[in-house]
Amino acid sequence: MIYILTGVAKSGKSLVTKHIIKHQHIPVIQTDHIMMMLHKANPSLGLNIDASDSSVARFLEPYLDALIETMIENKRDYVIEGVHFLTSFSHRLLKRYPKDVKVLYLLYAKMDPIKKAHELLEHAHEMENPWFLSMKGDAYHHLVRYLVDESKRLEQECITLDLPYIEIENIKQQMVEIIQKLFD
Repeated sequence: MIYILTGVAKSGKSLVTKHIIKHQHIPVIQTDHIMMMLHKANPSLGLNIDASDSSVARFLEPYLDALIETMIENKRDYVIEGVHFLTSFSHRLLKRYPKDVKVLYLLYAKMDPIKKAHELLEHAHEMENPWFLSMKGDAYHHLVRYLVDESKRLEQECITLDLPYIEIENIKQQMVEIIQKLFD
């Protein structure tokens, strides 16, 4: 089974995958690593790693599609984690591989942007890649509002396409629920 854990940036995906590695012993592949591999190995591809997550997702889609097809052929369990799964792509994967792929989106559409901004800063030291720390003042708050708006957009797409998602309020308290929903 290929388990895809995706959703908006800074929703807790990496924290969940650390838990999966420790307790489920399933290999995890991060789409950020695939992105950086392609960017560093072949700059002529023109992959703009600073583009929006959805732009990078469109670029990565054929590579992820081929990777997932190969993983299914090898009949091993894997978790793929990252923001680079457009809902349209996830929908197609579930239609094409209904017995081999599971997808779960992590979102925070109902989160107050000011509260989310404080939460990110409070937990930055626990994060693998707290890239937002380089942003200050209005730029940082604009980013967090954008991420909450992206969560709202993704939530509507998940509802429309009947894709599973969880609204994150407290990632540590919701860990069991997330793991159960992903693996059930």
